[in-house]
Amino acid sequence: MLKSELVNHIESLKMLEEGPIEGVFYDRYGGVITTDSIRVDMDGGRIILVQKGSETYETNKKNWQQEIKFHEKN
Repeated sequence: MLKSELVNHIESLKMLEEGPIEGVFYDRYGGVITTDSIRVDMDGGRIILVQKGSETYETNKKNWQQEIKFHEKN
């Protein structure tokens, strides 16, 4: 998926309900990791998911605010 496709997809969504977003990662061994620590890094083209208990869990969870500020400046 391209960044522009992601933006178009998000902009076309209708707000069905308020609430948190959960990221789900399925590994090749059948493991499943879910997290609410999600950040979209548009300039880097990454969606960053951090597992609860990781050193960077809380930082990543709050960094979406920095992404918004960065975007607003440009």
